[in-house]
Amino acid sequence: MFVLLIAVISSWQVTDRPKGYFALLLILNGAVIGSFCALDLLLFYLFFEFMLLPMYFLIGIWGGPKREYASIKFFLYTLLGSILILLIVIGLYISSGTFALPDLYVASPASIFSIDQPWIILGWPARNWAFLLLLIGFGIKLPMVPFHTWLPDAHVEASTPISVVLAALLLKIGGYGLLRVAYPLFPDAAVEMSFAVSFLGMLSIVYGAMNALASKDFKRLIAYSSVSHMGFVLLGVASATTEGISGAIYQMTSHGLISAMLFIIAGVIYDRTHNRMIANYSGLASKMPVYTTFVLIGFSAALGLPGLSGFIGEIMVFLGAFHSKLVADWVAFLSVGGLVFGAGYCLWTIQRMFFGQYAVKSEGVMNDLDGREKLMLLPLAIVVILLGVVPQLLIKYINPFSIQLIEVIQKNIDAIN
Repeated sequence: MFVLLIAVISSWQVTDRPKGYFALLLILNGAVIGSFCALDLLLFYLFFEFMLLPMYFLIGIWGGPKREYASIKFFLYTLLGSILILLIVIGLYISSGTFALPDLYVASPASIFSIDQPWIILGWPARNWAFLLLLIGFGIKLPMVPFHTWLPDAHVEASTPISVVLAALLLKIGGYGLLRVAYPLFPDAAVEMSFAVSFLGMLSIVYGAMNALASKDFKRLIAYSSVSHMGFVLLGVASATTEGISGAIYQMTSHGLISAMLFIIAGVIYDRTHNRMIANYSGLASKMPVYTTFVLIGFSAALGLPGLSGFIGEIMVFLGAFHSKLVADWVAFLSVGGLVFGAGYCLWTIQRMFFGQYAVKSEGVMNDLDGREKLMLLPLAIVVILLGVVPQLLIKYINPFSIQLIEVIQKNIDAIN
């Protein structure tokens, strides 16, 4: 609700068909809240699917010059993931007779997609196929490389408040689905495919950071950084350790705040000059000191500087990955490379845009933040710092779930063996 309120404040300047815009934004908010609250698998899927329509129109009508292309690409990618998830939802009901997640959690693993010979497809048990389809379906939403290409286009063309909601909340539905549905219901398949999940996480971390480093558009850079940060979620979940899973959840929460902050920062520049090219700006710190302060906090949190929330999630993920028997050491080691590239694109962007001699190649007046912009950025900065200094505020609620999930996974694996 905190980020949704920030998005509404960010939408204050919308003048083109405001009634339709805010109606769609409220519908989207309701679908997001419904997805996180649903305890019925069918209801969860309906809310998950219902998020597509308002986001499609919010990008397609109120987006940038290539909004039609970006909205259609977003819709098709996410619809593909939804179809894969729907196949498993139907299969779960046929095999267990219920959609209730609490009942599915306590059901015998053998009763959920039978592991007997008749269900083996192409030499692979149906439970493995079910987990794979859920991994791809939720991975598209996360987004996971190589199913990520819709995200940069969607972010670049979406307006600032829609980018805030997309990065801070919609992406997290993918990680939530893995933790809420895929891993508890198919723990045996998850363990068998843990190397693939961790490898995809490592690939997302490094590939997303390298693309961010090469980006010339300020907003596209932030979009690719989201791909990289969501890779930490995959790596932590794949470790199947308390530290890794807690770190993945902490990373999702932290990234939701940091990405919202960064997209608002990009929106401030665009509102003044209608240009997001990094090369067009230099020395902004001399003209916009308050704005530069928030930029330093946001990018420092994104690169994982100790004392900020981004550091806590990443260090917990790495602790879980290096302690896990399911994650290869070389995969965890290569994932550390993402931190190097992450520091590279954050520090290089700050140096190019905010320090040196003042120069702006785009038309517009570079005023410092106004009251509305401070109202959006200040609460986000305070929470990012608070969660970095006192992580126990969040961890005390996360750890019990992580411990319970590990117990469920281990119990179901023992029951199958």
